[in-house]
This record gives sequence, C-alpha cells and structure tokens, in this order.
Amino acid sequence: MLYRLAQILFRIYFFVYHRISIEGLGGLRKFLASRKNAPVILAANHESYLDPPLVGMLFPGPLRFVAWDGLFKFRPFGVLIGALGAVPVSQQDKNSAASLLRDVINFIKDGFSVLIFPEGERSPDGNMLPLSGGVSLISLKTGTPIVPVWIEGTFEAYPLFRLFPRPYRVSVTFGEAIFPEDLPDDMPDKERRETLLDALERALKKMRKAAGKDSSDQL
Repeated sequence: MLYRLAQILFRIYFFVYHRISIEGLGGLRKFLASRKNAPVILAANHESYLDPPLVGMLFPGPLRFVAWDGLFKFRPFGVLIGALGAVPVSQQDKNSAASLLRDVINFIKDGFSVLIFPEGERSPDGNMLPLSGGVSLISLKTGTPIVPVWIEGTFEAYPLFRLFPRPYRVSVTFGEAIFPEDLPDDMPDKERRETLLDALERALKKMRKAAGKDSSDQL
C-alpha cells in the first residue's frame, strides 16, 4: 500500500513539476514478463538526488537500491524513498566497495531487481563520469542481465549546488538488456568484466546521444 502511494506521489511530482517523458518502458515490461519477473540490474547515469526516486517510481516491480542515510533525515522523503526500495547506508559503508557489492548481491539473491549508478557518485557537471567495474562483477557473479538506463535533465533540475529542484523537463530511457551469458566461457574473468562494462558504456553513450547530448561535449 505504501509502495503504491509513494509511486503515485512521485508520479504526480515528476509529471507535473518536471514534465517527464519516458521511452522504452513498454519494452522493459515485456522483458520482465518474459523472465517471469526474475531480477535485473538497472544501471543508470547519475546526475542528481532526483534519479533514484525517478527510476524507482517507474520500475514495474519490487526494486532495491542503496542510498546515503542523510537522505532519510527529512522523514517524509525518507519514508517515500524507502517505500520505493531505498536502503540507507552510512557514509562509511558507502565508501566501502566490498560492503556495497555484498549488499547488492544479497538483494538479487533475495529476488529483487536492483538499481545501480556505476559512476559511483553524482556528476558535478552533468557529464558522465567513468564507470566502475562493480556492476559487471555483480552481473557475472549472479548471472543477472544489465538494463542500461539514461536519465536526462535531472542535473539541470537539481544539481549539486542547488538547495531545491527547479521545474526543468526530465526524461528517462530504458535500453535493451545486456546478458553476461553472451560472453565466451573461455574468456578470462578480468576480460569478461571489462567487456561487459564496455558494452554498458557504449549503450549509455548511445542513449545519451539520442537524448540530445553528443558524446563530443563529454570531455
């Protein structure tokens, strides 16, 4: 009940205040149905604190993602993002890669899809930061496909230096899944991780370009 309420409230906020546009959600629904709602990894770019609730309120099913515990200090917001699947972590745990990897793998083992921001932090200027290899490691260890997600406009709406969001238009694009089992079995582990991460980076850059930001301005 609280989950549905959180989705409704965030939908009202994003559709009214940010005039959200969405692409690929129908394809994602069909993909999840074909897998009988088995877990997937949503791997998204990260521009703003708006990103987790934005993806969470759109995802058609239970979702888990880690969030800095400072976001829960404003209790109404904390309750809402918690209802969408946010799990608070301290700054110390946030900086512990091993701890986060363990938590996310356990979410998947428990049957939950997970939202990951492979850049590791919010972009300071709206450009995509280098991706860390944790997402590919998790995918390979659990056999879970990665669904790339491109978020556009949240940096302009709510960048690092703003106290409150402004009514800027945002968009979300769900891409096609990347499957770890498509990699050759005889490929070395390190190469498998790098190949999977490269495929994700190419997918995100392609979606970024389609959203109106050419990769040439990402320097």
